[in-house]
Order: sequence, then structure tokens, then C-alpha cells
Amino acid sequence: MIKQKIQTLLSQMNHDLVGREEAFKIALLTVLSGENIVLIGPPGTGKSMIARRIAESIERVDGGGYFEYLLTKFSTPEEIFGPLSIAELKADRFKRNTVGYLPGAQIAFLDEIFKASSSILNSLLTILNERIFHNGANAQKFRYSLLYPPQTSFLQGKRSWLLFMTVFWFVFLWIM
Repeated sequence: MIKQKIQTLLSQMNHDLVGREEAFKIALLTVLSGENIVLIGPPGTGKSMIARRIAESIERVDGGGYFEYLLTKFSTPEEIFGPLSIAELKADRFKRNTVGYLPGAQIAFLDEIFKASSSILNSLLTILNERIFHNGANAQKFRYSLLYPPQTSFLQGKRSWLLFMTVFWFVFLWIM
């Protein structure tokens, strides 16, 4: 019965695509196992479509929140983790409003994740490794099912990023 449901789901997600069944199987496995995945490939190979179809399938099942964002070197933590609460700052507390942002999402799709600034990547390391988001003085358990960053290009010629990227990449399952 479960096998049939999974096969039906895979068939629905793979509709109108050629040669992506393996990618969908592995992506669905990462959702079921609570792990992370990164897809690497040239533009136009369906990486984003796979992520969105997985998210749509999960949304139909449990109605969890979805967060999607294209990261660049100019992206700020506020764009990903939410803006600072002015009311909390007035009370001398550092706290973000996270509703509608990554910390409140069930599924996250961060496109071109390795182009993000070091402040975003450092925060993401804690989220990926420990499943914890530090919102000011509070550490909240992060509840995402899948952090799914497609990657088209690599950072090249930046030796200072080499060690950081090596550590960061080990938290993902790789395909494509």
C-alpha cells in the first residue's frame, strides 16, 4: 500500500519530464529521511522544477509552509531569516519576525545557496547541522523537512571559501 502511494507520487511528480525519475526518487528519499539535498547541473536541466514539484507534493499532504529564495552575494540575513522586530529592539531584545521566512517553513528551496554571504552561510550551517535557529537569545528548533538548494555554478578562485565550502557541502546528499 505504501509502495503504491510512493510510486503514484513519483509518477505524478515526473509527469512531462524526461530522465528525471532517479532525481525524484532520491529527492523523495531525502524528504522521508529528513536529510538535505543539493542538485548540481547546468541551467535548464530541471533542478528548480524538481524542487518545486517535491514542495507541491508535500504541501498537498501536510500543508506545511514553503519558502523559496534566490541567493546572491548581496542577499541579507533579513531576506532569509526575517526582519528585526522594532518592538523587540525598543525593549532591548534582538529578535526576528520569522513568519513567512525560512525559520517558519516546512520546506525550503534556496537557489544558488553557495553564492550567499558568509553571514547567511554561517547561520545556515547551524540550521543544517543542528536543526536550530538562533533568534536573538532564543534557540528555536528548526522544523524543515528539506532544504533544497539547486546549484548551477561553483565559487572559483576564492581560496578563503575553500574550507568553509568543504564543511558546508558535507551536510548535503548529492545528485545529478
